[in-house]
Amino acid sequence: MNWQAKWIWHPGESAPRNFFWAVRKAFTIPNSFAQVALHITADSRYSVWVNGQYVGHGPVRAFPHRWRYDTYDISPYVCGGENVVAVLVYHFGHSTFQYLQARGGLLAQVECDGQIVAATDSTWKGIEHPAYERKMPRMACQQAWAEAFDARRDLSHWQLAGYDDSTWQNASIVGEVGCAPWKELLPRDIPFLTQEPVQPVRVMRVQAVRPPRQVWTFDLKPNLIPGDLTANPRGLVGLAVTVVECPQPTTFTMRPAYQSGRALRIDGQDISWQKAHEGIPLSPGKHLLVLNVTQSFYHDWFIGLVFDYETGDLRFESPLGDGYPWVTVGPFASEEDPAFKSAWQATSPAQIAGHPAVKPIQPAHTASVNVFGETVYAKLVPVPVRVEDIGALTSANPNDAVLYPADGADVEILVDFGRELVGFFEMELCAPEGTVFDLNAFEYMEDGRIQWTYGLHNTFRYIAREGWQSWRSVVRRGFRYATLTVRFPQGASQPVRLRGLRCYLNTYPYAYQAQFQSSDALLNQIWEISRHTVRLCSEDTFVDCPAYEQTFWVGDARNESLFSYTAFGDARLARRCLLLAGESLWRSPLVESQVPSGWEDILTAWSLLWTVACEEYYRFTGDMEFLKEVYPAVRQQNQNIHERFINGQGLLEIEAWNMLDWAPMDTPRTGVVTHQNMWLVEAWRRSAKMARVLGNEAEAQMYLQWAEELKQAINQHLWDVEKQAYIDCIHADGRRSTVISQQTQTVAYLCDIVPEEKRALFERYLTDVPEDWVRVGSPFMMAFTIEALEKAGDVGRILALIRQWWGMMVHAGATSCWETFPGYLSQEWPTRSHCHAWSAAPAFALPSYVLGVRPLESGFARFEVRPFLGDLEWAKGVVPTPRGEVKVSLKREGKGMSMELVVPERSVAVVAGREYGAGVHRITLG
Repeated sequence: MNWQAKWIWHPGESAPRNFFWAVRKAFTIPNSFAQVALHITADSRYSVWVNGQYVGHGPVRAFPHRWRYDTYDISPYVCGGENVVAVLVYHFGHSTFQYLQARGGLLAQVECDGQIVAATDSTWKGIEHPAYERKMPRMACQQAWAEAFDARRDLSHWQLAGYDDSTWQNASIVGEVGCAPWKELLPRDIPFLTQEPVQPVRVMRVQAVRPPRQVWTFDLKPNLIPGDLTANPRGLVGLAVTVVECPQPTTFTMRPAYQSGRALRIDGQDISWQKAHEGIPLSPGKHLLVLNVTQSFYHDWFIGLVFDYETGDLRFESPLGDGYPWVTVGPFASEEDPAFKSAWQATSPAQIAGHPAVKPIQPAHTASVNVFGETVYAKLVPVPVRVEDIGALTSANPNDAVLYPADGADVEILVDFGRELVGFFEMELCAPEGTVFDLNAFEYMEDGRIQWTYGLHNTFRYIAREGWQSWRSVVRRGFRYATLTVRFPQGASQPVRLRGLRCYLNTYPYAYQAQFQSSDALLNQIWEISRHTVRLCSEDTFVDCPAYEQTFWVGDARNESLFSYTAFGDARLARRCLLLAGESLWRSPLVESQVPSGWEDILTAWSLLWTVACEEYYRFTGDMEFLKEVYPAVRQQNQNIHERFINGQGLLEIEAWNMLDWAPMDTPRTGVVTHQNMWLVEAWRRSAKMARVLGNEAEAQMYLQWAEELKQAINQHLWDVEKQAYIDCIHADGRRSTVISQQTQTVAYLCDIVPEEKRALFERYLTDVPEDWVRVGSPFMMAFTIEALEKAGDVGRILALIRQWWGMMVHAGATSCWETFPGYLSQEWPTRSHCHAWSAAPAFALPSYVLGVRPLESGFARFEVRPFLGDLEWAKGVVPTPRGEVKVSLKREGKGMSMELVVPERSVAVVAGREYGAGVHRITLG
């Protein structure tokens, strides 16, 4: 790429918080041209238009030192003469679980038939976009900022040619291509994501509501952990304090709209959170409210507090007398610190004002609006609501849903999009100036009750200008349902006309080549929700879920990769993910748990599953170039482990996050954790396979020797003779764990740790264990159970588990697979996340174990077909491979079955020991 463009930025702060920069450049092209291309990237993200036509958004997530750029063919959007490219750059100003904080920047270059006609430099004009509200809460600790847009301050038509940008500032040059922090600039390595408009399928209710009286939201981190822009969890010890004044006796409730703090005191008296939810009576006068915000492991820095009352009023003021009504006191070394105790026990504002650790909260670290708090805690108002043609919201046509102002209340609409989605909201409407539209999206309802996404502000606010307008969010959200609360300006008499509320479904562009059907309608539904789950969790990387986190968790992605091979047959996203994960070794000894992330973390099993996934990718694709590219990272991780983390007993011992399942296993942060020692055995065996393919026989033998030595150490030190099972761990102080888990035994069987004479016993453990053992707690772990059952040759039990656990989801109305099974940690709802691709195991199991299609040689040069019908009358499907589609049709015939098999070119199928070349084959199996 011949870059003449320079990195540019707004001539101000290099990394402003929640900052939107509108920047544009006019360019001229001849009347006759063949192709016009736009190369573009930005830090943190961009949306781009050409002559007012929306082109796309990006870039894909990456580490700053290996940043990515996009290339668009913009020929359809340009014409001979003057044109304009307009970019909205969104800079986070803080690390997230998808982004490492660097600095703001834009790089763009337009080429017409190979000639550069525009390139970012100081002649590009920009302005801070005035319609975006910067003072917003974080959506979640994993994501960036909640969104609010005031169309009254919009830059109307700024994306069009001819717009007068003469008052805008010239951009400042940051540096040439290759400057820090974007030292290496690489082209996008996957296709662009989809942009499919989806309408709601039904309006579930319309009602009058009012918001709670007051919502206060502020960021603790700048005061209590100053200077930290990472996403690393940190402990803190401190207080948040305000003064509440009541002109008359008032009873108020206090609830969380983000984090709420551990403990609460008013005038030196302890107040329980139950009492705060039920109602706190206050006498007239001023009262000191002290909130203990101490946390030992803290990701969520924002405090959100909702105050409501039916009569009276509350006024909040700073203990310092002026400024924002809340202050912090701290940080402290511990809650035993006398300075902490003196503030916690304070009974008057003067005691706080005179405290040496008191700090005002700066306005920039507060939130102007908290849509989550204002919608979740809204109260019903018993007034009639007038609407016309509300069903128009469900139709992609020019009809309008009409909403009239309610008497002193807001109008709340609840819509169902019919299935889980992920993407960008868009609205088209006509409204009186100042009408507020608050949207809150969520995933699940049960018996009319809403499961709000606590911990995730899945919201936006849009404030209308007068007349017709359309607006598209720049923040991706995952959801199925949404409330849209319309807040008319005071005195409004004109209605709101809603012509569109839609989501642009934004996922990796899979083709639906893979197919599975059977005589069991339940299994067919399970296949569909599993495949849909994989799609929704396929963005610019695999992600754990489309709503709460949108994070590329490396261990999750091992399973998601397998599921995508058989659900869609496209391995390009898996390739990107595996290589991106390997890049994290630039700063960590093992591949990190989630990348690229501001949380620098190792989850040991995830690192080892990455190695397993690399070998599996090669086996399914035959992509030798990938193997050459990734193997140095595999080698580096192996060497780091062997040199630094193998203890005197020959066991893996590392201080890290050592979980495997959402279940009460004994997997401490330090010590020897059994399951990950077993995963390491398998990772070294898979490394040996990769080394051998690349011709490194000496390394292969070394890895196999390491694996065998570790297997022997596991059986010597981690076996419990009395329980006839492996213990979960040996603690750092040498104590042997008393916990025996089904998970550890499953991994032992799957990784061939179990001595041959005990295999039958462990095959029973896969689904039947003693009452006092820890049992499998999530669909993620059950995916390994399913793999182990296939290894044991028991596909019948696999189908039973799928029908039991995934059938439960289907019967509950799920359109995607749940993160956990019901009952985890006594949660009120069936699960937290209702779309989690680590749970989509049937997308792999049904084609692989019922149709029986599995690779024997890399890239399906030779593959096995070992079908299983069990109690099914028939099953059929398509398994895409790099060499073409494998088609299988099975039908029960007496005590056996008949099979029609289509083998693609350049492949050989093996069925019951016999080989079949390309073509159609009709086979009878006993």
